[in-house]
Amino acid sequence: MCMRCDGYSWDEIDRHTDLMIRVHGYLMVQVEGPGAWTYTIGAFESWDQPELLVVDLEPELQKVLVHAVADDYVRLGEIHDETLDLLDLELVAVHESHFDDGLVGRWEDRYSMRAQAGDFVQIVPGASWFCGRHEEAMRRLDDAA
Repeated sequence: MCMRCDGYSWDEIDRHTDLMIRVHGYLMVQVEGPGAWTYTIGAFESWDQPELLVVDLEPELQKVLVHAVADDYVRLGEIHDETLDLLDLELVAVHESHFDDGLVGRWEDRYSMRAQAGDFVQIVPGASWFCGRHEEAMRRLDDAA
């Protein structure tokens, strides 16, 4: 899934990113491995809205959630509360301390800057997504690391 590992040059990856943002308004980046996460690049430049970030779920579910929420950006230019209520989701601003370790490295490379408070929101599934034993298991990134 990593274009770099598949032999693409950084220039080819940058061109792919540009094309995806021009066509779809955003690019979804998935970081694999333990504690996999998914985030967008392009929401700010396309709609002047924060980027989306999902952690602590299966990668395929992360992808589905990003697309479901980003669809509001594509159709409406912003995320509507009705969408979040229907899907039992909450958006929380990611605390800037979480950007210290390259959490959104491709985004930071594209914009040649460190992510700041307000640049990303985390998609947090509500309690209905989990059994009673696991409803508090998902990390929330709105607090300091």
